[in-house]
Amino acid sequence: MKKVVIVLLLLFPFLANAQMGEWTWMNGDSTANSLGHFVTQGIFSPSNNPPGLYEACQWTDKEGNFWLFGGGEQGHHNDLWKFNPSINQWAWIKGSGGLVDQPGIYGTQGIPSPTNNPGGRMHGPMSWVDTSGNLWMFGGDGLGSIGDGILGDLWKYTISTNEWTWMKGPDTVNSAGIWGAIDFENSTNNPQARCENNSTWTDSNNNLWLFGGEGSEITFLADLWKYNISTNNWTWIKGPDSANAVPVFGTKGVPDISNNPRVRWCYSAWKAKNDDLWIFGGNYMGNDLWRYHITTKEWTWIGGDSNPGDTVAIGAQCNSLITNIPASRGENRACWTRNCDNFVFFGGGSYAGVYNDLWNYNVSNNEWTLMNGSNYPNQPNHYGIRLVSSPYNIPSLRTGSLGFKDNFGNLWMFGGNGNGDLNDMWRYVPDTSCPHISCLGEGINEHSNSKSEITIYPSPTSGTFTLQYNLSSAGSLRITDVLGREVYAYNLPNRSGQETISLQLGQGIYFWQVLQEHSVSAKGKLVIIK
Repeated sequence: MKKVVIVLLLLFPFLANAQMGEWTWMNGDSTANSLGHFVTQGIFSPSNNPPGLYEACQWTDKEGNFWLFGGGEQGHHNDLWKFNPSINQWAWIKGSGGLVDQPGIYGTQGIPSPTNNPGGRMHGPMSWVDTSGNLWMFGGDGLGSIGDGILGDLWKYTISTNEWTWMKGPDTVNSAGIWGAIDFENSTNNPQARCENNSTWTDSNNNLWLFGGEGSEITFLADLWKYNISTNNWTWIKGPDSANAVPVFGTKGVPDISNNPRVRWCYSAWKAKNDDLWIFGGNYMGNDLWRYHITTKEWTWIGGDSNPGDTVAIGAQCNSLITNIPASRGENRACWTRNCDNFVFFGGGSYAGVYNDLWNYNVSNNEWTLMNGSNYPNQPNHYGIRLVSSPYNIPSLRTGSLGFKDNFGNLWMFGGNGNGDLNDMWRYVPDTSCPHISCLGEGINEHSNSKSEITIYPSPTSGTFTLQYNLSSAGSLRITDVLGREVYAYNLPNRSGQETISLQLGQGIYFWQVLQEHSVSAKGKLVIIK
């Protein structure tokens, strides 16, 4: 036993790479305002890194790669970047290579072209991924074909052709918008130019939705819009067609056709399995939680205060209670949707300072849980060692960062502003007991009809282990390393049985999954000790 303990201690750098409930600094710099590094366009390289970016535009494609466009505080960037979490590397895909304040090259509306490129933009351009995997972007603070201001243009990027298409909206700045008649689709409709927004959703019918944002320095919006991809038309669905409107909270927990959230910008947004649209917080510094039901067209004030300004959160770490509530904040842009309708966000800023806390909201229990960090703002950070997780690691305070989720349910965060623009990439491996999540398969749909019995032993192992299984349908075993790269795959020959498997892998920590019908039936950790 003593020998095993000593070996485990020697292997700590490997084992620490993916501990549940811990942050890992994966990529980028620990200092602000990096200029980035642009190598050959379209090529992944460990030398690549975007510059420090604040409130860029983000997507996760159907293969699980992360994308970003624009961002900045020292100038408007117009570069498109792609990050592969399996190899922990960036590729510079398109754009001017770090030059700032470049005007847009719009081309002809509706016609893709390799020379098209949106103008540099920052301060929260809005984004979607459609069901075909195309990346969409609307607005932001930046440059049109001429001029610098707030944008109201809609763009589509097609990954397979590496081409941008200007789809709709003006190529000029500060457009007033055309609302048309409420709930009536029209080809002339277009939302008012806006920025500072992260409240966007793609519904199950492939429509793109957005809510609110900032129309200018002193005007804030609370209107809800839907874009129909098939007709290329916008519809004003709900909310005021003017800025700085008075909210209607109604009764907490009770949907009402007259309810409408407060005007706001830069906040967290999620979509539930049933297509309900959710938002939390935002400026003016609130901690109110809202749900919009697409079918009934009703907003419901779910939780939090109607009067913004709470500066201290309520709730001890990992203690899920209906009375817990995060502190009021804005620019909490990094947010993620986990399985079983659990919604997560990180950080943001308030009147009292800036946060580096991580919160989970469980829809079914109506409970917030502090997963990581402190209830208080302005807490210290700890980067630790790159690629090594630690319970002491904590990202720096920041606003306007980006959130991505990989195919294994790990939460990734890039950049933002914390005493300057940041380009650091972090990974958080959720602890399914903080809060407790009963369903299986963080990153893949759970197999709800399975009555599977699966055991893998021993672990730790020298590389040879036994898999005992009793499945409800044909299955396969998949093993990945700490970066999510597949290192072993095996189709199980029967629905039940026992297999002895020998792996020719180096010592360290790995993750196994047994899949049935592309869903996870069981998963776990496998430690190899040589």
